[in-house]
Amino acid sequence: MNQSLTSVVALFLVTLKRLFADEAIPLAGNIAFRLIFSIFPFLIFLTALAGFFGSKELAESVVNFLLSVAPEQLVRPVSGEIRAILTEPRSGLLSLSALLTIWSAMAGVDSVRVGLNRAYDLKDTRPLWYLYGQNVLFVIGSAFLLLAVALMLVVYPLVIKAFPDRLAGWASFDHVRYPLAMIILLLGLHIAHRILPAKALSAREVFPGVLVTVIVWTLLSAAFSYYLVHFNSFASTYASLSGLFAAMFFIYQAALVLIFGGEFNRVISLLRLEKGEG
Repeated sequence: MNQSLTSVVALFLVTLKRLFADEAIPLAGNIAFRLIFSIFPFLIFLTALAGFFGSKELAESVVNFLLSVAPEQLVRPVSGEIRAILTEPRSGLLSLSALLTIWSAMAGVDSVRVGLNRAYDLKDTRPLWYLYGQNVLFVIGSAFLLLAVALMLVVYPLVIKAFPDRLAGWASFDHVRYPLAMIILLLGLHIAHRILPAKALSAREVFPGVLVTVIVWTLLSAAFSYYLVHFNSFASTYASLSGLFAAMFFIYQAALVLIFGGEFNRVISLLRLEKGEG
């Protein structure tokens, strides 16, 4: 037991060493900035896509779900602006403004690719047309995935109503909110690790880092929310902008953990090669 614990600690220490050696701190800042830059364009595209299918309420369901599972202290500063996006009618998915919106949302995908390539020690030599096409497909695929989740949220009460006796204990959506969020996180990270890096990686290669990322993100959300409630120094430092800067700092930390997950997988891969496991 002690030997296993020592091995795990050693693995994390080696991963941390690689994290700093690969200059992950400034890279995480770049990822955080570009993710923040791309959040609103992505939500605008999401509402336009939902409107294209004739149900703007789907986009609203997605946003309400995401806001319900995110730490309240972090989303409060931007929740008003996010909800304001939903009230604006969107149409014309092929319009110039829609294409510009997709292009802006692609920035977040591109930054995650750069971070993962650095973590896996890969140099991307793929042509630009391929990378841009992949970015577009990732944005569109993410939107469709969230709309599918929204459809599940709409159907869920109907299923409960159809089988009231068998599903009586699941009448409240609170029972599935957080498990569903975890599944979405695992799925999204798994896809990102599999298709964005310059090398095709197997499910076995990416799963440890994905799992570590989700676990650390969960602990980070709880710890940071507790800090904001009990020891919030952002208010005294940034005054009325404290909530916004707190959210930005959290996204920066989350980006650092994202890179850590890739570094973790890379270290495990090197250890397997040393042991001759392939």
